[in-house]
Amino acid sequence: MEHPVDLNNPDRQRAFAELIGRHYPALRDLAARTLRAEHETLGFGAAALAPTSLVTETVLRLMKQDELPMNDAHLRGLASVFMTRVIADRRRARLASKRDARMTQRLDTEVSAGLREDAPDAPSRADLELLEKAMIELAGTHPREMEVVTLHSVAGISMNVVAGLVNVSLATAHRDLVAARALLARRLRS
Repeated sequence: MEHPVDLNNPDRQRAFAELIGRHYPALRDLAARTLRAEHETLGFGAAALAPTSLVTETVLRLMKQDELPMNDAHLRGLASVFMTRVIADRRRARLASKRDARMTQRLDTEVSAGLREDAPDAPSRADLELLEKAMIELAGTHPREMEVVTLHSVAGISMNVVAGLVNVSLATAHRDLVAARALLARRLRS
């Protein structure tokens, strides 16, 4: 039986605060780069969310994890996944509140084309939750690969921009993307 995480444990809180304190500047830089890339590709970013706010929301999500990140790379990988998720949640909420006409038109087009949520190839909520869990687990052992797949496949950022964000060559970013997809496929099959 799984025990819930005691978020009020003083030792855990102290260890987490020290970890975040040591890495806050790096997390803020990652947030700024992620928001800049998001703004360049989708028009959502700096104006909608400040880097400090993104780090705060990311830290709140990190605190809810069962285990503290094992090392710097693990923290960066998890933070990248959670930052992308925070931005996606914010974007979804913003579009829902505005009833964005472009979104409505796209959905109308999909419905008229016969694309339904219950289509055989549509992922279920359980499938998406399994994928999310696999990405979080793999971020501990393969943080850069998970960062690349998150930024490209989840956030929709071009590989040229992803390579710059992760500070690797375009060829390395492509290799990381292929490796991440293979790791995720293997994890989901097991």
